[in-house]
Amino acid sequence: MATYVTLKSKTKLGCNICDRCCINRGDIKITPVNVVEISRYMNISPREFVEKYTKSLENQPLEIVIKASGKDDRCILNNETDSRCQIHPVKPMQCVTFPLIPVDLKKDIFYKQDTCNCEEQKEILVLDWLNGKNGIYVKYKKIYMEWIRFVEEIQSVWKDIDECTRGEAFDTLYFNYSEEDKDIIRSVKKNINSVKKAVRKSCR
Repeated sequence: MATYVTLKSKTKLGCNICDRCCINRGDIKITPVNVVEISRYMNISPREFVEKYTKSLENQPLEIVIKASGKDDRCILNNETDSRCQIHPVKPMQCVTFPLIPVDLKKDIFYKQDTCNCEEQKEILVLDWLNGKNGIYVKYKKIYMEWIRFVEEIQSVWKDIDECTRGEAFDTLYFNYSEEDKDIIRSVKKNINSVKKAVRKSCR
């Protein structure tokens, strides 16, 4: 029987730091916010992070995912020795919500899938589970949704955009940040709007 929950729901969840949610996961999409935060957390440049730890999604322009490795498609940022996430405080939204699958982010409705094998599950408020100690869900939900809308809009006209603008769009969205940028969300929004203008000009 399907179980649907909202932020105000209480349900049994838990984590015993196994690696089940980090192997055979499929594509873990990340946004420019993730790229900036993770690269800073790892003390490397956004460009180095993207080139070393991510790959582009075929037929999905501007979308990148974290690379997987080995026969079990383990997330490249999961430590195989102790199963710990190497970027836990700044992990992507897809990892934040697991094992809950967003059904309607606008209304905060999730499907609870029975894929976590943690035996020490406790009843917890869904909002508390999603936010954890780092408040990722509430802090980044709006920009995450804005990114999804933006990507859908761009993908619908991608074939009409010239090659030069495509490359510049990618660089602007993922690399156009400096250490002085303290408000990452504002910087990402600024770059999204900049790319929108460039795309509209290219499609004329």
